[in-house]
Amino acid sequence: YNVPDYQFTTLLYLNDHGTDYEGGRFVFRDMDADRVVLPKAGRLLSMTGGPENYHLVEAVTRGTRFALTVLYAKRECGA
Repeated sequence: YNVPDYQFTTLLYLNDHGTDYEGGRFVFRDMDADRVVLPKAGRLLSMTGGPENYHLVEAVTRGTRFALTVLYAKRECGA
């Protein structure tokens, strides 16, 4: 799910879809079609955190999926 406070999100995949695990694909849910990103070790995915990038991650059905996720949030001055 998307959180309004996150301006950007990045994911770095640490292992490979199809070799190390099944399922766990990253899916952008666009109005006209779903766009699927197959995780691959070393692949970096970066996006804005607003509703324009509504997405989900499918359930892993075999193995273990490893990814490093970093969420960037804006802080108000003086906060």
